[in-house]
Amino acid sequence: MKCTLELADEYEYLKEDYVEPYPVVSIRLHRRELKGVIAVNALVDTGFDGALILSRSLGDYISRYVEPDGFEELDAAWIGIPCDVYVVNVQIDGRWFRVKSYLPRAGDLGTIVGRILLNKVYICLRGPERKLYFAKTPPSKSRR
Repeated sequence: MKCTLELADEYEYLKEDYVEPYPVVSIRLHRRELKGVIAVNALVDTGFDGALILSRSLGDYISRYVEPDGFEELDAAWIGIPCDVYVVNVQIDGRWFRVKSYLPRAGDLGTIVGRILLNKVYICLRGPERKLYFAKTPPSKSRR
């Protein structure tokens, strides 16, 4: 099958010492209590079943203004990670979605976007080039 997607926004993989470069995208978060929109970069993790994990600094900022909407344990390789849950509006590829975000009670996993959001957009990973692209929605597909 030939890929016929028209590529749009381009993101360089993030390079850090002692870690294989990884894809990141720019996302925006909003919740009325925050009185504004927060723009952050998030690691793209197609292995994460959820929508969004909040970094420690981002979660600490949000928790100053918003009480958690609940508590859940994330499952990571059969290990439960206790998390406070915040329902937020997230913009990815110019589209807004209302999703659960998870703030681990211990440690810092960074900001991670998972399949609940990734499955709503078209992306193209070009690993050898260390680039990620958002692709325009094909004309035959409606934007839901």
